[in-house]
Amino acid sequence: MGRRSVSELEAIRVRVARIGKLSDGIVRLGPFSLGLDGVLAWAPGLGELYSAAAGTYIIAQGLRAGVPVPVLAACGALMFGRTAVSAIPFAGPLAADLLTTHKWSTRLVIAAIDRKIARGDVAQGVVSPIVRKGWWTRRQAPIVAMA
Repeated sequence: MGRRSVSELEAIRVRVARIGKLSDGIVRLGPFSLGLDGVLAWAPGLGELYSAAAGTYIIAQGLRAGVPVPVLAACGALMFGRTAVSAIPFAGPLAADLLTTHKWSTRLVIAAIDRKIARGDVAQGVVSPIVRKGWWTRRQAPIVAMA
């Protein structure tokens, strides 16, 4: 897989951050936050399904961005543990509400992407800044970098 441009990495970063917020950060109560993951954990089977799908998405986006394998392995271990814990009746969903592993995993992936951009380990060429507007993103017209 070739190196990605800054704009591609930023787009991946935005998507990963969005799924982390949706999963574990919609409602904030002091030091605690609750998201779709915590709510769905109380529905047998549905919480595990959502957790596994969101975790797979975060890891897949990390792979696309070229995040180091140890970071992705740590994300996978966090999310596997969360999914396994939520299978325990009553205590599992309660633990899933408290363990915001999707948010932790997104922080790891985002930090790795930021380090990659800061090192300049990106493809040269078309750079397309992302303009944030609400829940979606829009790209401006591509600017071609001439060297």
